Amino acid sequence: MRKGAKRMSLIEFSEKYATEQVCVDDLWERRNKRGFSCSKCGWAVGYKIATRNIWECKNCKHHTSTLVGTAFDNSKLELRKWYWAAFLLISSKAGISAKELEFQIGVTYKTAWYVNRRLREAMRFANEKYKLCGIVTMDEAYFTGRENDEEMPKKRGRGTNKSKVIVAVSLTEDEKPLYAKMLVVENFRAATIEKFAHDHIEKGSKIITDGFRAYKSQKITKDYFIDYDMLPAEDEGSKLKWLHTIISNAKAFVLGTFHGLKADDLQLYLDEFCYRFNRRNIPHLMFDKLIDSALITPPLGYYRSDDS
Repeated sequence: MRKGAKRMSLIEFSEKYATEQVCVDDLWERRNKRGFSCSKCGWAVGYKIATRNIWECKNCKHHTSTLVGTAFDNSKLELRKWYWAAFLLISSKAGISAKELEFQIGVTYKTAWYVNRRLREAMRFANEKYKLCGIVTMDEAYFTGRENDEEMPKKRGRGTNKSKVIVAVSLTEDEKPLYAKMLVVENFRAATIEKFAHDHIEKGSKIITDGFRAYKSQKITKDYFIDYDMLPAEDEGSKLKWLHTIISNAKAFVLGTFHGLKADDLQLYLDEFCYRFNRRNIPHLMFDKLIDSALITPPLGYYRSDDS
């Protein structure tokens, strides 16, 4: 965090975004900075109709709402409550459940769940805009969700039926953690490892991992410099120690805060964990970045989940 920068307090936030109109004007300005594009014909010139908070296209006269094409699209919820939800979500180190959000912003559980879902989608969208590069540590992890007793894992190691997650963390030259990526996968076969690397790590990067044979595939070794660390993760000399510390923190965040999840929902919370971790040094900017990301996140349809 730069010198003098600090997070907004609850009082400061409530004063800055005190009314619905203030939030509407703020979102308008944020979107206006990105430029106008007609949702019907794609024309790049439009006029603001301030009394209705919409643009009118100069070409086809079509009216476009400030919310169209964003994570807020098709929502009847006051924008002020969206802003409060985003602030509460990023302000708590442990995150916020739909049940708690329901109470805090005064909405139904269904609405609170949907708001949380859309904001986490904005986090995922932001995470996907960049790749890891330089020195990247990489390994596999296992997360236990909220299974029934008869479905609880009976095995350990790479053959377990727990949720399988590939984790990668980039490091500084002096081996301090920079950024993290986590992805729930079906298996740890070579093709899966290869796809993760090509989707999330810049070619030419140095990947440090254990001796798992999937990392020795020709497609991996052709595009990346591979270094194998065979030391136990708890060893002070291990280059994977930060990676495993971050995995442990992610498990505590996901399984502790939300009391376990269904496997289908796990990726959402890993996305939130990575979003927070990757912006840990700029907490004063996290709210603004989340709202800005929501502006470019495609709208979602509603589906049911058991978020606690």
